[in-house]
Amino acid sequence: MKAKNLFKCMLVVAALFMYSCSSDSDNEPGEPTNPGGGSGITSITVTASQNSIELGGSITFTVTANDGSNVSSSSTIRVNNSAISGLDFTPTATGTYQITAQYQQINSGAISVEVTPPVITALRVESNDTSVKVGDTASFTVIGSDASGNDYTITDSATLTVNGNQISGHAMMVTAMGDLEVTASKDGLTSGVFNLPVTGETAPATFAKMAVIEDFTGTWCGWCPRVSYAIEQVEAQSDRVFAVGAHSGDNMQNSYSQTLVSQFNPGGSYPTAVINRDQEWTFPEPSNVAQATNLATGTTSSGLSLNSMVVGNNLQVYVSAAFAQNTSGAKLVVMVLEDGIVASQANYTTYYGGVDPITNFVHNHTLRHSITNVLGDAIPAGSTAAGQKHTEFFDIAMPGNVSDSSKVSVIAMIVGADNKVINAAFSKTGTAEADSDFLAN
Repeated sequence: MKAKNLFKCMLVVAALFMYSCSSDSDNEPGEPTNPGGGSGITSITVTASQNSIELGGSITFTVTANDGSNVSSSSTIRVNNSAISGLDFTPTATGTYQITAQYQQINSGAISVEVTPPVITALRVESNDTSVKVGDTASFTVIGSDASGNDYTITDSATLTVNGNQISGHAMMVTAMGDLEVTASKDGLTSGVFNLPVTGETAPATFAKMAVIEDFTGTWCGWCPRVSYAIEQVEAQSDRVFAVGAHSGDNMQNSYSQTLVSQFNPGGSYPTAVINRDQEWTFPEPSNVAQATNLATGTTSSGLSLNSMVVGNNLQVYVSAAFAQNTSGAKLVVMVLEDGIVASQANYTTYYGGVDPITNFVHNHTLRHSITNVLGDAIPAGSTAAGQKHTEFFDIAMPGNVSDSSKVSVIAMIVGADNKVINAAFSKTGTAEADSDFLAN
């Protein structure tokens, strides 16, 4: 009897052991029984309040579990793989957006939401300026409104007309007095007329004095980096000294640079730099920075305002020369320069690390073209009397040797009958520095 009872006990223990094993999960140690954290949730679905909206509208997302419960408040919504805060999303651009949700360790499938351009029902034109001067650049912004009164900036996709003539882009150079009457149109809509007054430019009694360095150089010239370095030192100390790089013997040479060489560096010595077309910059130039900066201090009786901009494939330049006293024989020089030209430069100096050659040397202020005679066009005698002004507006095709029109600048000079620089102005096209007004000291 005792043996039979022992056998029965062993059968009971074995049965309990087998039941215990069969009730265990097949998961690895530490792994939850299901991704829903034991809640019984195994999948989720994200839905949008709208699958297509106009730009400016908002979407609300809902996350639903497979058991029908709403788990939105405990879920993370991702738009184009970036998590958003909360469940509402306001797109900032048109296009197709991919939406997913995550609840605990469960990820939903993706849905798409299409954001379309708003339906514009009205247009208006605005400007940051309440008035502009002759020679300034007038810039406009076009605002489109939808039926709900929401505003959108649509300048790039609208067409602007000024005084009955369509302009390129959203800005124009002002060359005459009188109000600008501006309208915008898009998709059959036309705005009301926006008026921008144009006033005259006023010259001061005296003008801040500027200076010009003309650097006669070439990529083959091993000592020329010395002058390039000196010009950088000048520019670090003064914003009243402007440089011109007149190249010879390389692919940046042109007829204008050769005329300057013949006039101001006839001996063909390199490097040579001439200040104000009057005096040679004394060697070693980096030790004589003050020679240039001292010439750009104080006042003088003549001055310039200058503006330039790229319009399509053209370069527009407005220049005004004003005279506080009679300056007979004065001439106007207007030249086109280009920055950022990369070319190997011979280097026999210790500057720029003493590397020879400098394989990616950046050549700035490179003379590309002269709109006037490079030695100057005569200003009519009646315009050089005391209290008079002479203005010119040039609209030329962008010079063919310009590599990058975004790096173009313009320099203008008043020179005397003796070719010496009386004053100068500089305009960096396409930047805030493009518009240079008369500057009093």
